[in-house]
Amino acid sequence: MAVLGVRVRLGAGATVDDVRALKTWLEREEPLERLRSEEVLSIEERTSTDAAKGRLGPDLELVLKVLGDVVTIAALTEYTARAVKTWTNNRRRLQGGDPDPQIRPLESDGE
Repeated sequence: MAVLGVRVRLGAGATVDDVRALKTWLEREEPLERLRSEEVLSIEERTSTDAAKGRLGPDLELVLKVLGDVVTIAALTEYTARAVKTWTNNRRRLQGGDPDPQIRPLESDGE
């Protein structure tokens, strides 16, 4: 399967507002912002199709899709992980709790 990007899902302690706040954070995070402005990366909010049954958190996830061959998936994963970690630390400091983010490759079968 070809890897097309990265997806980020927040854990059960997260809210829809958390998902949207993280999306805004990622959109402003340099180098992700640069890749978006070069139109080689999109960041989308979408409904998760494989959330665990009984999951209490939002059924939303963020998908960072590579639209060109300028960035490698390894680099995108590193940029995303760094930005998500910073956002998580800020959220924890300001609001408490832990949204327990998961970052995984986005593969061609929609996973």
